Amino acid sequence: MDTTKGKNKADFSMTIAPSDGHNLTKKEKDLIEESAKLRHAQRSPERLIRNQMLSVLYRLEAYLQEENGDNKEVYTIAYFVEEFCKVLKLNKTQFASHVDTDVSNLNKYLNGQRAFNIEFAMKFSHFFHTPVDVWLKVQLKNDLIALHKAEKGHKYDKYDYKKVLQMA
Repeated sequence: MDTTKGKNKADFSMTIAPSDGHNLTKKEKDLIEESAKLRHAQRSPERLIRNQMLSVLYRLEAYLQEENGDNKEVYTIAYFVEEFCKVLKLNKTQFASHVDTDVSNLNKYLNGQRAFNIEFAMKFSHFFHTPVDVWLKVQLKNDLIALHKAEKGHKYDKYDYKKVLQMA
C-alpha cells in the first residue's frame, strides 16, 4: 500500500488487517478508517446483508476447521441457524415456514431429537446460500465430539462380547 503524502481517503482502496506488516501513523490509520466508513455507507442494504451472511458462513467454516479439543466450545446447527436468522431478521417460526415445516418439527431437528438429514441440509443450503456439505459437516463434527466424550466416560463398556464369554 502506498501511503505517500498527499493521498486522501478516496485513494485508499484496500482494507488493512490488524497485523499486515505495515507500520502506519495514526493519521494514516484514521484516513483508512474514514475511507472504510465511507465505503460502508455507500453499500446497498442487500450488500450489507450479504456481508453479514458471509461473516456467519466464515465463522461456520472456521468452526469446522478447528481441532476438536476438550475445551473447545461446541456450536450446533441451531446456533448457526439462529445467527443467519438474526441477520435476516427472521424468527424461528418464520424460518420454519420458509423451509416448509412447522416450528416444532424444526426444533426437533435443531435440538437433536431427530437426526439432521440431507433434506434439511439442502433446504438450509439453498435458503442461506451456503454449501450443503457445511451443514452435514457441523452435524458430523458434533456427533464425533459426543462420541469421544462418551468413550472417555466408559458409557459403553458394558457392551463387550468378552463379558458374555466369561459368563458362559
